[in-house]
Amino acid sequence: MEFVQRDDVRRLLDATEPDAALTLVGGKIVVAAENEAEGLVIVSRQDLEERLAGEDLSDHDLDRLADALDTVARDLGA
Repeated sequence: MEFVQRDDVRRLLDATEPDAALTLVGGKIVVAAENEAEGLVIVSRQDLEERLAGEDLSDHDLDRLADALDTVARDLGA
């Protein structure tokens, strides 16, 4: 079972909160303010945007990114 899906990554990148983060709460992926996150923070929007450097992402790119973030979540103990 994958935790992070393409739509989760898209929701994070589209979030309006400046400190938005992708978090895992009770087995579900949630986009929330990083300082208010109740679960495991996988990645902040700021860190992700810095990594992407303004790159336009296709659905395939988003799928690959979701897979990588899913691995991060598992490595962090999800």
